[in-house]
Amino acid sequence: MNPGTTATDTLQVLLSSVQSDLDQVEAWLEKRMMDGPAELAPLLQHVARFRGKRLRAAYVLMIAKACGGVRQVHIEVAGIVEMIHAATLIHDDMLDEAVQRRQLDCVHVEWGPHTAVLLGDWVYSQAFLASTSMADQECSRVLAEATSKVCAGEMFQNLTRKDFELSEANYFSQVDGKTAALFEAGGQLAAYYSDAPKDQQLAAAQHGLLSGRAFQVVDDLLDLEGEESKVGKSLGTDWARGKMTLPVIRLRDSLEAIQREQLKQSFHSDSAREELTNGPFAAQLGQAVAQCRVAIEDMLEQAAQQLDALPERGIAKDLGSLTRFLGQRKR
Repeated sequence: MNPGTTATDTLQVLLSSVQSDLDQVEAWLEKRMMDGPAELAPLLQHVARFRGKRLRAAYVLMIAKACGGVRQVHIEVAGIVEMIHAATLIHDDMLDEAVQRRQLDCVHVEWGPHTAVLLGDWVYSQAFLASTSMADQECSRVLAEATSKVCAGEMFQNLTRKDFELSEANYFSQVDGKTAALFEAGGQLAAYYSDAPKDQQLAAAQHGLLSGRAFQVVDDLLDLEGEESKVGKSLGTDWARGKMTLPVIRLRDSLEAIQREQLKQSFHSDSAREELTNGPFAAQLGQAVAQCRVAIEDMLEQAAQQLDALPERGIAKDLGSLTRFLGQRKR
């Protein structure tokens, strides 16, 4: 990144090849979301203000371009994927007892948990209703399977809260569901609706899976080290709510028995993240974080190799640059 260039500037450059397509996705989403019952208008307007980078939509569009070009069906797939993601955020914020997202009150804070659950369900239903209007059932099938994985991953994570002995393998099993599954499905569908051969569909799906894993590990690091004013959402919720994330797992596994027991006691005490980042484990945590950054690079390198299977090498290279940028993000 050049001096004076912000992360937002860099992201705009990386997304420039699909910006006009993203604008179409935005228009599609606005029509779908705001055509709901008038009674839901305040809720839907609030959720619309959570709009982030639309990374999952951009991912679908860039895979489509790398497989030959964006079609109207890709606009719809990208919009549906974003709707499913929005529904998961509404539910996740409530489960994590988060207070803010995009520096706005979360839905459950503003309207209560019952409304948040039902609104998330409504957004899910609208996404799948949109998928049924397509010419075939592939979008419905793949996204139903992905959503099942997302829910299973979230439930697995919830069931293992306060499980200090959670293995790294089980951690990634959760990640593959709750985060990576939607990227994986988006890549697969983008290639499928480009009429790409099966090997390219599998490569696009695998790229999404690996990128989604890396994206989640970056989120884990931000939850420990990020600044809420920059990230724009409540942080420290993983440690406070008893979630074992990769940096904490790596820290745990690096400690001798006495220190490990001390960390376990701290983990079960519902303490703030500052006890972990500034306390007696700060130095070892720094080493664990460094290991996680290496792991992120390895995942992104493996993801980039999958792009070699896609025909449009220029846009595939742009997608590789985007995923590497996201692996270094601070928000």
